[in-house]
Amino acid sequence: MSFFEELKRRNVIRIAIAYGVVSWFLLQLADLVLENIAAPVWVMQTLMLLMVIGFPLAILFAWAFERTPEGLKREKDVDRSQSITTQTGRKLDRAIIGVLTIVVGYLLVDKLILNENGSGSISPDSAQTTELSDQEKLNLTPVEVATEAAPSVAVLPFVNMSGDKENEYFSDGLTETLLHMLAQLPDLKVAARTSSFAFKGQNTSVGEIARTLGVAHILEGSVQKSGDRVRITAQLIRAEDGFHVWSQNYTRPLEDIFAIQDEIAEDVAGALDLSLLGGANQAIRGVETTNLTAYESYLKGLEQQAIYSYGSLSIAENHFKQALARDPEFTDARLALVRNYLLKNGTGLIKNEEARLLVEPLIERVREQHPDNRLARALEIVTHIQTNLMTISKEEMQPSIAELRNLLPLIPTETIARERVAQVLNFYFKDDQSALEVLEAGLMIDPLDANLHGTIGGIHRDQKRLDKALASYQKAQKLAPDNPNVYSDLAELEEDKNNLVAGLQWRRKATEVDPQDHELAAAIAHILYKLELPEEGDQWYARITALAPGSPVAKHAEIHRYIARKEFQNALDLCRSMIADQVENRRDAFGEALFTYQQLMMDSGKSKEAYDFLVSLKPEITNYEVLPSDFNVMMMQMSSTNLMSGFETFETRKDAWTKIAASWDKAGFPWREPDNRGFLLDKIYTGDVDAAISIDLEHHLSKPLATRLEMHIRKNKAIFAEVYADPRVVIRMAELGKQHEQFREQVRELMLEPEWSQ
Repeated sequence: MSFFEELKRRNVIRIAIAYGVVSWFLLQLADLVLENIAAPVWVMQTLMLLMVIGFPLAILFAWAFERTPEGLKREKDVDRSQSITTQTGRKLDRAIIGVLTIVVGYLLVDKLILNENGSGSISPDSAQTTELSDQEKLNLTPVEVATEAAPSVAVLPFVNMSGDKENEYFSDGLTETLLHMLAQLPDLKVAARTSSFAFKGQNTSVGEIARTLGVAHILEGSVQKSGDRVRITAQLIRAEDGFHVWSQNYTRPLEDIFAIQDEIAEDVAGALDLSLLGGANQAIRGVETTNLTAYESYLKGLEQQAIYSYGSLSIAENHFKQALARDPEFTDARLALVRNYLLKNGTGLIKNEEARLLVEPLIERVREQHPDNRLARALEIVTHIQTNLMTISKEEMQPSIAELRNLLPLIPTETIARERVAQVLNFYFKDDQSALEVLEAGLMIDPLDANLHGTIGGIHRDQKRLDKALASYQKAQKLAPDNPNVYSDLAELEEDKNNLVAGLQWRRKATEVDPQDHELAAAIAHILYKLELPEEGDQWYARITALAPGSPVAKHAEIHRYIARKEFQNALDLCRSMIADQVENRRDAFGEALFTYQQLMMDSGKSKEAYDFLVSLKPEITNYEVLPSDFNVMMMQMSSTNLMSGFETFETRKDAWTKIAASWDKAGFPWREPDNRGFLLDKIYTGDVDAAISIDLEHHLSKPLATRLEMHIRKNKAIFAEVYADPRVVIRMAELGKQHEQFREQVRELMLEPEWSQ
């Protein structure tokens, strides 16, 4: 008998076939189960290894042993005339056919039924049970699900299944990269990062997410990172019916992450049907690096930048620099660093001039290599506007804003650019409706962006639509509870309603969210000092000086500290030194020093001495027909005119003021508004005292005291003497004085509550 015939007689071939079929089926079941219980990658790898090792053992066992009516015996001990291998073979045949039937049935169900209605997956509405109240809590208006005629997708944060929280940045970064790549398809609407990440860790159904974000498809998945290997599972779901359009597993060496990203993005684009995407068969660009260490540093930087606090922005800066150190040609990291500097400038961490010096070389490098880079050009315009906001003329501002506004559809998720456009439209051009249109266009892509909602709230507040402002601020606060800026916005809104205590509570919460931000502590210290509560104010002043000693904001707080303690000479000396040093006007630090110095000198009869001091520092301020290019000098020019009230004739002062006003008008500054202090001075300096009194009563003294706690004090008497003499003004200021005392007692009691103890 040949060797092959002997293999058949001993059923070795049948055992091999049965072992292979059963092993394949068991591995399919194991893969499904292990994926859903988030088992580490090594578990599946171990099972596969055991199956491979078991195969030769099964073959050897089948060769060496034979089943008999008395049980298993060694083959050499069995009488050939008593052998039942033929019967055993028939039983094995039936077993193999049975298992194959099950396998074929499984494949048919998986391909023809589960993929038809999506019932074999865990993501559709039926498997996730979050109620609509989640959306109601955010006060969001649902957006209609996009139709197939307008393909759209949201990339949800891939779930980190690595068992290590430290790897969270990696799964988030993969999500962000895929989102960036898919957004390059011209006919595909992709929900922005902020909105997609709002659902991170939420048990919200696919249908609910799609309605909120206004998309027709959801891309979700998971990441398992173990050692030098990574396993990524991705699936594209049609939100309307939960149908799984496409799903795939990718298990590769970690160094192949860039290839995996490209592959996933291309697979998703194909699954969305290129005919629906206008036949766009174009290359999709990922991040511009192949250095894994640089890429990981970049992802960690983005994670910290999204937090947007004092501490996180500094950490993000270090990560972006590390990425560039590893890959000097990493354009995405360079532009992320630019954005980071602009955010630091916006929060006061770096001054305007420092921001320009840091940003300009980075943008220049990008534009040299990529002249058509839209984001680089947008950030270049934002830098120019943000760091020169108070000195750019309206004529110069208009083309910059027009260009930036035209760029927005090409960089739809760059919130910092969108916010600057809206703020300038509202402030400079007094076009709040256009400003809101710009922001609402951003919400079409990113409906859960807290910064956009906050900026909308600021425009409504500026236009005195306080109820609408509150609704927008509340949305922002619920969407970004870790962002301290919205707490400050809510505080200012309460102060607009004359609710000083409520405003202080919001300010305290802001310091808890970001304890490293000394400006948040300074806002509380200012209020306490203005209420003549120096001991309470000193507790917060100590925090300011511990965090940022010598900063413009710390010196600003010190001015209020001296005034509250009636140490007027110390206040005068400090203000004089701040003016001489030309400190940055961060949070009105220079303005406070300048106009406090002006008031103290005028009230002590030293107007001419103060005037001469300002002129000695900046002689150009006497050229009233020329608008200074520096905002500090602009304020000094205005102050010099105020000081003339103490020693010059009415006509001389009027002539100087008229020239300054003309230069402001020529530059397009929107100062001729009743709420503007300059407009009130204009009426006094041009001799229209009755109009000045009316404006003061209707637009200044009528404001809530909580917004300006010094309104009851008669400052700059040489300027406002005729206004202060009006009986109606006397009565109103007396009322404000009583309110001030009430506020003082309310806040004194508030400071005794446990949460205010430092």
